[in-house]
Amino acid sequence: MGTRTYKSDEFDRFSEREARRREWYRREMMKKRKALAILCGMGIIAIAVIALAVWGLVAIFSPADTAKTEDSLSKTPSNEISLVDNSTDDTVAFGSDEKKGSVINTPASERGLIVIDPGHGGYDSGIVSSQKYEKEIDFEVAKLLSEKLKDKGFGVYMTRTDDSFVGINERALLANEQEGALALISIHMNSSDKASDEGVEVMTTEDDDNTQLAQLIADEISDTTGAINGGVKIRDNLVICSKAEMPAVIVDCGYLSNKREAQNLCDPSYQEKIASAIAAAVDMYIPEKTK
Repeated sequence: MGTRTYKSDEFDRFSEREARRREWYRREMMKKRKALAILCGMGIIAIAVIALAVWGLVAIFSPADTAKTEDSLSKTPSNEISLVDNSTDDTVAFGSDEKKGSVINTPASERGLIVIDPGHGGYDSGIVSSQKYEKEIDFEVAKLLSEKLKDKGFGVYMTRTDDSFVGINERALLANEQEGALALISIHMNSSDKASDEGVEVMTTEDDDNTQLAQLIADEISDTTGAINGGVKIRDNLVICSKAEMPAVIVDCGYLSNKREAQNLCDPSYQEKIASAIAAAVDMYIPEKTK
């Protein structure tokens, strides 16, 4: 009889231990499930935040969207773009205050008009090198190019003649307003994460006239300066080239991210070579198009 009672007590104690163990196990599993649910929730939130950040970066650096951003950030209304009247410099002449940006062709314009677009300007500095802002180099090359083209008998119109901001859409609009404009040349510098990248590249949209002018410019700059010829890069999201009503190209004259090439691009004599090369390319291109 005592033996049966003993076994019964043992069984009861065993049952209690098992019940406690199962309860502890259940509670631990609930804790783990809660922790897993929290981690999954945090992971979903993190993925959503990253996706939004990536979307935002793409929106910022996409050329088409950048145009909208630049125009919306412009401190001056689009119909009041501040362009200085260079009455003492016949590179560019302007109309009345009621229509700022309207062009009066330069005296030597029997061969037609070329629109020069110095990239960036104002609060938009472009690429920042150790020596100069891109906007400064763009403007220096553009001024030299205007003189070279005048020497070849072309009239010249510049979308900006000082350090002022002009939106991308506005640049194309200004070019389209110039009666009889034969080409639009936008001057820029390049940059890369790789410090070794170098050379001249010309970007444009896929059009026979555009690509022909772009190839001539790339070849001439490479031959004249000795820079690597990066050739023509076709892009379908270039606002200036796609909205311009004449052949239009964006000339990346070299890489400011390359130390040696940056020194060249800041050198007035090298800038002179670039301007001469672009003018020579235009000189070859225009007669063929006007015969």
